[in-house]
Parts: sequence; C-alpha cells; structure tokens
Amino acid sequence: MKQNIIVALFDVPSEAYQAFSELKAYTQTADTLIAQAVLIKKENGLIIPAESADFTARTAEGAWTGGLIGALVGVLAGPLGVILGGTAGALIGGNTGTAETAGDALLLGNTARKLDDGSTAVIILAQEADEAVLDAFFNRFQTTILRQDAAAAQQDVLAAVEAQQEVARQAHEAWKKQRKAERREKLDAFKADIKQKFDELAAKLKK
Repeated sequence: MKQNIIVALFDVPSEAYQAFSELKAYTQTADTLIAQAVLIKKENGLIIPAESADFTARTAEGAWTGGLIGALVGVLAGPLGVILGGTAGALIGGNTGTAETAGDALLLGNTARKLDDGSTAVIILAQEADEAVLDAFFNRFQTTILRQDAAAAQQDVLAAVEAQQEVARQAHEAWKKQRKAERREKLDAFKADIKQKFDELAAKLKK
C-alpha cells in the first residue's frame, strides 16, 4: 500500500467541480482510501481553495488546512509557487487523459507550471494498493494526473517552506540595508546642511 499525493489537473473547470462532488461521495475501500481532498482554482494570479473535504474528520471542512495538502496549497499560493511555475519546465506527460508519476521535487513545480489563470485542480491524499483505480476515476474527465509519494511530497513542501522563509529573511535583510543606507544619506544631508548654516554664520561674524 502506498500513501500518495495525487494532483488531477483539469482542462474544463466545470469537470473539476463535478469530479470533486463525486469524490466527496466516493465509496472507500480497503485498497483505495482517500483521507483528504481540496479543489483549487487560479484567478488573477492567485491560487484559491474552492472546496475541501477531510474524510478523517467528523465534518467535511477544516482539518485539511493544517496537514500536508494545506501546506502544499500554501506553497503553491505563495511567492515560491510563482517561481516554480516559471522555472519548472514543461509538464511531464501533458497529453489529456494520461496519468504520470512525478519524480522527486517535480510535483510542486509541475503543478505550479500547469496552473494558469482560470485553471482548476483537485489534490488528494490517498492510500492506494493499485494506482489504476483513482486514475480510472479521474480519466473519465479531461485531466492530467500527477502523483508523488506522500513522504517525498512532505519533504519537498518542508524544503519549499524553508526556502520561502529564507527568501523572506533575505528580503528583510535587503530592506534593512536599504533603510540604513537611506538613513545614512539623510543624516549626511542633515550634517551638510547644518554645517553650511554655521559656516555662513561664522562668515558673517568675520565681516
């Protein structure tokens, strides 16, 4: 049994909503267990969770935001998601209706790359004995499926979060240096101005 993160990227947004609705009513089996799911969309450059379901909780909404899927969505929605989307390269197996297994560190990048404005995706955390079961579920729609081992995805998310924190730290350091330089410039200008005033006063006394 494998624990995987599966991303289904939809060519038709309405099909993503239909698939997610059916997914919430999906009959769990011992061979295919779905723990969490979220439907995301991208509008005006922003990735927005549209619907979510946590099959391990008593309510359909909520707890997923604190888990792996929530962290993954957070990375995709953050500044690093923009960077990944621009540098990840072409999507593996971009043909409609195909299932591809994303290699290490590729799931985040490929998802970010594929999510253009107006596009939608369903992300699920599942335990699978046979990947063909969920592939068959999603391949009824116009989709591209990416899959990565959940532990590897978690490792990539943690690395991405650390990278975001480092980027933020560097940006803050750069801001502090800029502010320090601006303060120094203003102080130097103040010193020059006040020196000029006293020099002028001293020159008047000599007359």
